[in-house]
Amino acid sequence: LIADDGGTGFLGGILSGFLAGYFMLALKKLLAKMPKSLDGLKAIFLYPVIGVSVVGVIMWLLSSPMEAINQGMMDFLVNFEGSNPLILGIIIGCMSAFDMGGPLNKAAYVTGTFLLAQGNSGFMAGVSAACIAPPLITGFGALFFGKYFEKNDRNAGFVNFILGSTHITEGAIPFATKDPLRNIPIFMLGSSIAAVLTYMFNVQVPAPHGGFLVLPVVTGKVAWVFSILLGSIIAGLLYGYKQKRLATKNNINENEAA
Repeated sequence: LIADDGGTGFLGGILSGFLAGYFMLALKKLLAKMPKSLDGLKAIFLYPVIGVSVVGVIMWLLSSPMEAINQGMMDFLVNFEGSNPLILGIIIGCMSAFDMGGPLNKAAYVTGTFLLAQGNSGFMAGVSAACIAPPLITGFGALFFGKYFEKNDRNAGFVNFILGSTHITEGAIPFATKDPLRNIPIFMLGSSIAAVLTYMFNVQVPAPHGGFLVLPVVTGKVAWVFSILLGSIIAGLLYGYKQKRLATKNNINENEAA
C-alpha cells in the first residue's frame, strides 16, 4: 500500500517484501527467549504489529528515493525508444532475459505497459519478443541436442515451447540457475536478436501479455514470429552446443578417472 501510494512502483513492492521477510526473521530471533506461554501473543499480536509498524516506517522513509529510482529506470528506457533499434533492442533483450521476472525484467515490462496505455504499442512488441525467447531457446536446445540433456531437462525444454509461446518467461529459470554464467548470456543474446528485429520491422503489439495468443491483434504478425523464432533458434543452437561440449568434457573426465 505504501509502495503504491508513494509512487515507488514495483521496485518498492519488491524491496518491501525483502525487508518484511528479513525483519520478521530477525524479530523471531529477538523474541525467541520469551516464555513459551506467550507464543500465541507473539503470533497474533507482536509479530504483525511490530512487523508492519517498523517495515511501514522504513518504506515511508524510502518512498522518495525509491520513486526517483523507479522513475529513472523508466525514463532511461523511454529515452531510448526513438534511438537506433539496435541499441534499444539490445537493452530490452538483456534486461528481459537477465533475471526473467526479476527487477530488470519488470522494469522493461512495466515501461512497455506504461507506454502501451499511452497508445504506443511498438515498445511492447520488443519487450514481448524478448520475454518469449528464453523458454523457446531451451526448447530448441533440447530439440536439436536432445541426447546431451538429462531426460527431465529435455522434457522441461519441450514444455517450454508452450510456456514461451504464451509469454511465460519463468519457464527458463530452472535452466538458467543450473549454469547461470554461461546460460544467461545465451538467453540474453537470443532475446536481444528477437527484440532488435522486432523494432527494425516496426511490429506493433497492443496487448501487454499473451505471447502468440494475441497474434490476431498484432501488426506485422509474420515479422514478429520470424524475429522471435530466429533469435530463439540461434541461441538454442548455441545453448545445445554448450550442452554438448559440457557432456563431452564430463565423459572425458569420467574416462580418465576410471
